[in-house]
Amino acid sequence: MVHGDYRLDNVLIGEDDRIKAILDWEMSTLGDPLTDLGLLAMYSLPLDAPDSPVSTTAEAAGHPDPAELIERYAARSGRDVSAVSWYTAFAWFKLAVILEGIHYRYTLGQTVGRGFDRIGGLVPVFIEHGLTTLQEG
Repeated sequence: MVHGDYRLDNVLIGEDDRIKAILDWEMSTLGDPLTDLGLLAMYSLPLDAPDSPVSTTAEAAGHPDPAELIERYAARSGRDVSAVSWYTAFAWFKLAVILEGIHYRYTLGQTVGRGFDRIGGLVPVFIEHGLTTLQEG
């Protein structure tokens, strides 16, 4: 089972700092669980987009960096994570498509609220991060 939107704000963390529940399953599918690992890694990288309405956990106190997340996942799951950069690039591209859809709806006046006027400018940033991740992987 793949969650499809696995990130810190879609989990409940207990007093022992361990994940107790994963929420927001409307995007879940059957598929490769490394897509969740790639998405989690992507959300843990700096975005480098000033004034962005989208945030990552890169600066969150105590949150592990992507390398540590990947290492922990590999150790606990026993899975081969050597292709995780492909999955992380896929996550950047997936979010670029989602952001473009939100931007399109915003241009039609169908999405209103704070920050939506800046979503369209993030699409090229996410695509560039995806391309860079593929090239470096």
